[in-house]
Amino acid sequence: MMFTVPLISVWSSYRYFTFQEFLNPEGRREEMKKKSGYQKILHACMKAQNDGIDFIWIDTCCMVKGNHDEVARDIKSMYAYYENSVICYAYLVDVYKWNFGRESSPWYREQWRKWMFEDSEWFQRGWTLQELLAPKEVVFFSRKWKKIGTREELKELICSITAIPLELLEGKASPKDFDVKTRMSWAMGRMSTKPPDRAYCLLGILDVTLEPDYDEDVETAFRRLQDAFEKAHPGYLDAESHEKNLINSLVCQNLSEGQSQWETQWRILTNTWACAISI
Repeated sequence: MMFTVPLISVWSSYRYFTFQEFLNPEGRREEMKKKSGYQKILHACMKAQNDGIDFIWIDTCCMVKGNHDEVARDIKSMYAYYENSVICYAYLVDVYKWNFGRESSPWYREQWRKWMFEDSEWFQRGWTLQELLAPKEVVFFSRKWKKIGTREELKELICSITAIPLELLEGKASPKDFDVKTRMSWAMGRMSTKPPDRAYCLLGILDVTLEPDYDEDVETAFRRLQDAFEKAHPGYLDAESHEKNLINSLVCQNLSEGQSQWETQWRILTNTWACAISI
């Protein structure tokens, strides 16, 4: 029997290891092994093998980035990949230390771990939202591949970080059980390397499909996402019009001169949908 493990992608200071590099290793094997992205893949495959899993899917090297049709297919199918997997390995590259010696106090260990986990940039990325919610099971690992815990074990801490309801993290509910405003609020504070991905990462969460276009800006992407949602769920936004005042209040919030990036994203996100609800 074949299983698939999607591995949550690692960004920041990590050097990606691409599909093209896997196809052309001749004469570059030693150079390839030095790449941090290669080490991530190696350890992930070893972990999957130890878990009795035959196949693993890693977006950074299982997508042919230069092929538009393949990229479009994978972007539109990403949520389904995670949803149909048996497990998802979440590799938190910025969680440097998880195990401590006996000399440290239990309180210190607990506080350090809580701080490191909460502060991980993994929780600020757009695509990791569906990687957190779609799989049947998620296991978190530190930089040295030490197990941090499962989504179930860490559910209360994850809930406090993301505001995602416990019943969803426990697998007792699905994103479809929550209204669109709530689902979109989970994307607040999340960024992406490519601006349109801030909209595309919500495709599975909102149960819609959309052809990706990386030449468009983020506002256009959200407008198209809105149109796709209206076509997939006709009349839904009208049914939710009683929430117009709440959403408009988020849109009209005065943005300070020193606003953060996530506030800008939330303004774009809510403004697009508030307009749709107002029509």
